[in-house]
Amino acid sequence: MAQPDATNARAPELRMSQLSSNAPPVAAPGMPPPPEPAPGVRVLNILANDGGDPAEKEWKAVGGATPAEPLTIGGKPLMRFRCNFAGTEMPRGVWDRAVALDLTRATAVVFDVYAKGMAAVGAITLYIRSGDGWYGANWYPKQEHAWFRVRIPKRDFTVDAPGGRWAQVTGLRISPWALKREDAELCIANLGIEEADGSALIVASDTGSGHAVTVHSLLEEAGLPLPMISMQDLTPELLAATRLVILPHNENTSDKEASNLADFVHRGGRIIACFTLPFKLASLLGVKQKDFTPKAYAGEFSSMRFAGTPPPGVPATVRQSSWAVIRSSPVSGVGTVTAWWHDAAGKRTDAPAIIESKNGAWISHVLLKDDPAAKAALLLSLAAKAVPDLRRQACIRLIGLLGADFGDAGWDEAVRQTQALPDFARGAAPASLEEARTLAGKAGAFLAAGDFPAAAAAAAQADERIKRAYCLAQRPIEPEFRGAWCHTPEGIEGWSWEKTAAALEDSGINNLFLNALHGASASYPSRFAPFDKGNADKRDYLSEAAAACAGHGIKIHVWITNYQLHGHAPEKLEASLRAKGRLQVDRNGKEQAVLCPVNEANVQLQRDLMVEAAAWPGVAGVHFDYIRYPDENTCFCSTCRRSFEKGIGKKTDAWPDAVLPAGPLRAEWLQFRSDAITRLVRDVHKAVRRAAPGCRISAAVFNNHPLCRDNFGQDWDLWVREGLLDFVCPMNYTASDAQFRNMSTMQIGVVGGRIPCYPGIGLIEGLGPIGAVRQIQITRALGAGGFVVFAADPEYITAVFPYLGMGILKSR
Repeated sequence: MAQPDATNARAPELRMSQLSSNAPPVAAPGMPPPPEPAPGVRVLNILANDGGDPAEKEWKAVGGATPAEPLTIGGKPLMRFRCNFAGTEMPRGVWDRAVALDLTRATAVVFDVYAKGMAAVGAITLYIRSGDGWYGANWYPKQEHAWFRVRIPKRDFTVDAPGGRWAQVTGLRISPWALKREDAELCIANLGIEEADGSALIVASDTGSGHAVTVHSLLEEAGLPLPMISMQDLTPELLAATRLVILPHNENTSDKEASNLADFVHRGGRIIACFTLPFKLASLLGVKQKDFTPKAYAGEFSSMRFAGTPPPGVPATVRQSSWAVIRSSPVSGVGTVTAWWHDAAGKRTDAPAIIESKNGAWISHVLLKDDPAAKAALLLSLAAKAVPDLRRQACIRLIGLLGADFGDAGWDEAVRQTQALPDFARGAAPASLEEARTLAGKAGAFLAAGDFPAAAAAAAQADERIKRAYCLAQRPIEPEFRGAWCHTPEGIEGWSWEKTAAALEDSGINNLFLNALHGASASYPSRFAPFDKGNADKRDYLSEAAAACAGHGIKIHVWITNYQLHGHAPEKLEASLRAKGRLQVDRNGKEQAVLCPVNEANVQLQRDLMVEAAAWPGVAGVHFDYIRYPDENTCFCSTCRRSFEKGIGKKTDAWPDAVLPAGPLRAEWLQFRSDAITRLVRDVHKAVRRAAPGCRISAAVFNNHPLCRDNFGQDWDLWVREGLLDFVCPMNYTASDAQFRNMSTMQIGVVGGRIPCYPGIGLIEGLGPIGAVRQIQITRALGAGGFVVFAADPEYITAVFPYLGMGILKSR
C-alpha cells in the first residue's frame, strides 16, 4: 500500500483547501437519500458541517483536491468528495478530518457510499492517524449510482507508518487513487464505528499479525467479530475490563507483557493461545512445551480430532495441514488433552493438538485457513467457555447476516435474486432454495428457544443451501479458458495429484498454473536449479501434476516467480548468490532476497529455467509472475549502476540521489528499469519459440497499467504490442464487482484484441461462491473469453470450487 506521506498534512508545502465554516449544507438533486445507519454502529456525526464548528473539525482538501461539500438529502447529512482528476497530474485526492477517538474496542469502520465515475479510480484508501503514524485499508464501492454499505474490518488496516495506539486516534483521511484522467464522485453517509463490548480481545504481535488476521476472520465467520489490537494496546486498564484474551501467535511476548497476562489469569481471566508461549503463561494453561517438531512425513499433522465427545456445534475432526507443531504434554493436575493430531491416513499421533484447563486453551500450532467452518466453530466453542454470552451474540449476528452475500437488502432479497435467475426453474435449484427457506425458519425458532448451537447450525445450513441454489441456476458456456493458480507444487496438501486434478475437473477448471518454479529453485529435477528446499524427498511434482491433469482434461502451465528466492532456494545457494553480488540492493544499501534483473547470470538463469519448463513433457505453457521489481526502492547494486551509466554515456556522482524521484535522471532510470524487465520477456519469447513452438507464454501482471511501469518496471502493454505473450492475466483481486468490471474493461481496452486478456479473480478477497460467480459473469459480459481464479488452495478447494462446477462452469 502506498504511504500517506506523499501528501502528509504536516508538510508545509502542501496547499490545503478548506470548506468555509459558514457554508450551509446543500441538497443534492437526483440522488436518493441514504439508508438508515447499520444496526449497532456508532455514527460519528462528522459528515455534516453545522457552520459553528472550529476549522480543525472540518474536512480539509489537501494537495489540490476539490473542497468537500456537506449535503443533506431527506434530512440526512452526507459529504460529497469530488475527485478532480481530469486535466491534472495529481496521483490521488486527499481529504483529512481531525478527530479524537478511542478505537480499541472497534471491530470495523462502517459507512454508506453513493459513487459515480469509478472508472477513474483505481483504489480508495481510508487512513486512520494515531500519533505520528497511520493505519490504512483499501476499499471500493461494489456498485455505482446506488447506495451501498461498506464495512472495513479492523483486521484490514495495516500499519503504513508506525505511530500510536488505537486508543489515540487523531485523524481520518479519505484518499481515492487516480486510474484515469477523468473526474469521479463519492458521497459518504453514516460514517461510524462498529464496536464490541470488550469482554474478549484478539491480541496480535508484530511478527504474528497474519495469524491474528486469520483468527479474526474465522471468528467473524462464526458470527463473532472481536476487537483486534496490538500488544502495545493491551494496557492493564484494558485487561481489567476483559474476560478473554486470544493470542494467535505471540512468541515474542516480553517478560512484562507475560507478567501482565499472568496477573490477568490469576484474577480470573482466560486465555486461548496458539503455538509458542512464554513459560509462565504455558504453565498457567496446563501446558508443558517441549520442542518445535517439523512433520516427519507428508501428512503427519493433517487434522485435529477430539479425544471424547466434541463440543456442541464442532465437528469431531477439524482439518489442518500443519507442517510442524510444538511437542507438548499436559501439566499434571492442571491441563487435559482434548484433541490429538492425526495423520492423513487417520492414524492418531502422539502429539497433542489442544490442551485445555480452567484457565483457557492452547493449540499446538498456529491456525491455518483450511477447513474454515470447522475452525470457526472450534474457536467460538473455546471462547464461549470463557464468556458464555458470546455464543448468543454470534448466533444473533449469523441469523441477521443470512443473505448478506447477495447485497445489503438481506434474506428476502437473496431469495428474490435467486428466483429471478433465467435458469432457476431447471434442475435442483428450486428444491435447494426451498430447503434454505425451511432451515432459515428453523434457525429463528431455535434462537427464540435459546438453543444457540442448533440455531447456528441451521443458519449455516440455510446459507449453504441458498448459495447452492444460486449456483445450480447458472448457465455454462463453452469454449472458455477456465484457469486456476495453484501455489503448492504437490497440489492440495494431504491429497494426491490424482485427487486434486479430479476435484479441479469437477469444478470446471481446464487450465492450471502450477507454481513449480521460483527464481533459483524447482519442484522437479531441473538441470539449472536445485530442488526447492521444501521438497526434501526430491519429488518430481511437475511430472506428477502433468500426468494427473492430462487424465482430467486440464492443461498445465508452469508458473515461475521470476527472480524471487522466496525462502525456497537452499540456504547455501542463497549465500553463494549473495557472495557473488547477484541480489538486489535497496537505496539504503541493504540486500534483498531477490535476484537482480540486470545481472547477466540471473537473466540467463531465468531464461534457461523457463525454456526447460516449456519443453517438459506434458507442459502446455510457461507463466511469468513477479516479472517486475519489488518496488521503487530497488535495485541500486553496483551492476545496475555500471549498466545504467554505460547506457546514458556518463558517470553519476550523486548515487542513488540522481535517479530518485526528485533526481535529474529519474526518467532515464525508469526507462532503464522497464527495459531490464522487458529484456527477459523478449529473451524467453525468442528461446521458447525455438525450443517448444507450441508452448503458450503468459504473464500475471498488475492491474493498474500504466502506473505499474514506473512503480515496478512492468510495462506489460509493450509486451502485448510486441507479440511477446500469447495471453495476459491481470490480477484483479477485489470484492467489488464495480472495481472488477472497471479494471477488466480498461485492461481489455489496453490489449485491444491483440491477444486474450483473462482477468484474475481473487478468492482471497472473500468472494465466496456468489462473488466468484458474479465476477465470472462479468468476464463473459466483457467478452474476455476466460479468467484465472486465485487460487486452488485448501481454503477454497471445498468451500468455493465445487459450487462453480454446479452451474457456471459445469461441463455440458
